Amino acid sequence: MRTMAYWLIDAAGLQRGRLTGLALKGEDLVDADQVAQQISLDEAREARLIAETASDRIPAKFGPGAIGPAATFLRVS
Repeated sequence: MRTMAYWLIDAAGLQRGRLTGLALKGEDLVDADQVAQQISLDEAREARLIAETASDRIPAKFGPGAIGPAATFLRVS
């Protein structure tokens, strides 16, 4: 779907103008065992979404105190 969105944006052929919105809707694309995933066309936002997902899994694997704000961690040295 992301590839199709990029194709549509490129097909618009805008040189100085810009697209301010693009909505795509997909139905019946997810198997019953899979979870729906939000996609973004903004690479920086996409990286933050991936980091957020990873940081949500860390406490389950390493315990509730494994991740938090850097200012709250004590210096070891």
